[in-house]
Amino acid sequence: MLDALYSIIIFPLYQIVELCYYVSWKVFKNSGYAVLCVSFAVSFMCLPLYVIAEKWQELERVAQKNMASGVARIKKAFKGDEQYMMLATFYRQHHYHPIMALRSSISLAIQIPFFIAAYAFLSNLESLRGVSFLFIKDMGAPDALFP
Repeated sequence: MLDALYSIIIFPLYQIVELCYYVSWKVFKNSGYAVLCVSFAVSFMCLPLYVIAEKWQELERVAQKNMASGVARIKKAFKGDEQYMMLATFYRQHHYHPIMALRSSISLAIQIPFFIAAYAFLSNLESLRGVSFLFIKDMGAPDALFP
């Protein structure tokens, strides 16, 4: 199952990241700049998805704002099972389900496959070993922050 998800979602993104790296390496002849170009490419690829996720988040904020006073009244007046039943009825009347609150985390979830693909490509890249860039002494070495 995970292999199928990897083949469908991560591997095509991996190929795109690899293409971005090698094209930018051919242009700049510098691994550091190529990694920066990969970063910009991943951000650029996530941008349309991020815009859609922001629209969903705004819909969620508006729905929460519109229902806030009713929810507050119900929570003030009822406790326990009665509160649960009244909130469920209130949400149903407003065509809302509490699981819709997860829409606010969609923008993060959309970016995860892109970062997994970039990490999978860059973490095993031999051409980064021993290469320094700006303040990084060895771009291929593990992070020294957490030994």
